[in-house]
Amino acid sequence: MKRAAWFLLCFGLVPAVAFAAEEAPAGADLAGYLIELLPDSFGGAVTLVVSICAAVAAFWSRPADDANIVIRVLYAVVNAVGFNKGKATNADDAAAGAAKAGK
Repeated sequence: MKRAAWFLLCFGLVPAVAFAAEEAPAGADLAGYLIELLPDSFGGAVTLVVSICAAVAAFWSRPADDANIVIRVLYAVVNAVGFNKGKATNADDAAAGAAKAGK
């Protein structure tokens, strides 16, 4: 009896309720709307921004610890967007990390 009830519930009642709704709930097409706002090809723009940030990060030395917070945040953002992590870190970044680890 339990199997018949579960079968009826899963294959009878639930799909009938799902198909009974005529219109989608509010916000269901939000992802489609947001995708339409994107340009057809934004890969070139993303590549350009990453390339510029990588080039700037290669030449920009690490700001001092007492530097303005805006400069330090901008430096971190440029390094993050330019993928300047791991083996690509600047020498002064690696030295600062080694100094912190030694404390």
